[in-house]
Amino acid sequence: MEKGEIMTTDIQKIIDSAKLVSEVRVEGEIDLEMPKSTSFYVGKNFSKSLITITKPNITLDFSDAIVRMNITEPLDTDLNIFFVSSMAKSVEIKNLKLYVYLNIPATARQIVGLYNTAYSLKLNNCYMEIVSENQSNPVGVFNNGNLDTHMETRADNLVIANSCIRVQIVQSGMKDSVVYGIYNNLANSISLQNTFVYSTNIGGGKNQSAIGVYTNGRFGRYIGNNIKANGSHNTGTLKEQAYAYGFVNEGLYNLIESNNIVGEWGGQCVGLENKGDFAKVSGNKILATHTIKGRSVRNYANDSIFDGNILTSTSRNPRLFEQEGSNCIITNNMMQGLQLPSTYQSSAGIYAVAESAAENLISQNIIKNVCDCGIFAHKNIGQVQNNIITTYAESYGFVKQGLKTDEQLANKLDESRIHSIFD
Repeated sequence: MEKGEIMTTDIQKIIDSAKLVSEVRVEGEIDLEMPKSTSFYVGKNFSKSLITITKPNITLDFSDAIVRMNITEPLDTDLNIFFVSSMAKSVEIKNLKLYVYLNIPATARQIVGLYNTAYSLKLNNCYMEIVSENQSNPVGVFNNGNLDTHMETRADNLVIANSCIRVQIVQSGMKDSVVYGIYNNLANSISLQNTFVYSTNIGGGKNQSAIGVYTNGRFGRYIGNNIKANGSHNTGTLKEQAYAYGFVNEGLYNLIESNNIVGEWGGQCVGLENKGDFAKVSGNKILATHTIKGRSVRNYANDSIFDGNILTSTSRNPRLFEQEGSNCIITNNMMQGLQLPSTYQSSAGIYAVAESAAENLISQNIIKNVCDCGIFAHKNIGQVQNNIITTYAESYGFVKQGLKTDEQLANKLDESRIHSIFD
């Protein structure tokens, strides 16, 4: 088919005509248009959706199709390119190639590649790309369970596999904005596998940030993915730049295993930020790089396990593992700073001075090449044993294990002393 032959109304008719328990093949180059009057509430937000899927138990195959959307007029509502209704249970979308380009004034509106409210949606071998010239709030996939429960929600059992999701803001501006690759809101038992997620923002400070994956749902499995968040500041010397968080977990009982997780190129970069109790974080490579303030792992949760991970940072002020939770196991991890001694402003391997960080087991970790302190904690941190801590020969004054009562060391590691480096 020729470009433009299939338009928004045509693809909607193709989907609506699908029979139950059938596979529908969509073909051709598809140019989507803004809807005229199809605004409705999605959760608490008033949104427009271009393509709406309401039929359950169907498979949509986009193997021979390319879907494009160019937005050049200001938006008056949030916008979803694809919307999967809660009626559309057990739908599979495969081989989708979606390209969305926005060239509109900076806006607080949310633009979503695929917004899901349906049970057991499967996305397989899909490529989604959203590029916004100016500040906005783009999301690759938004999965909305919208119910804080350990029982079922409407959007449970989402599976994203073998896919690529890229979301980017190109130019800086004054609007607050957050870029998300994947946002999972209170949906449980989701699975993200073998997928590349890349979010990029540009701007200043924490109000303009990029987050690769966010979840506050329970029982999720995040296995074998490549997840990156990028703050567009490749020298990593200014703390006033956009923040980048590779993975933010606020849900209970989540498994995060065998991933490559990166927060990079920002004023503050965090590889993994964990606020969800009973997390199991194993066998990951987690990096905070090209940043003045880097945290490979920042854990606020209790009753969690971190084992067998590789944690690195090129930050001038790295904390390879910042711990504020209790009753956690931190074991068998390789932690290494990647700067030379002359470039550090401050550096610590495990930083755990919060009183909430109590009764932990910290054992059999290797901590290398930080220059101020290997493990800096308060006296009730728990059991600290059998760790190997080494650093550069020229790191004078290095302390393998220090207590927060050491005022000189505490002052050196005080993050309020972190400052930008100007050429």
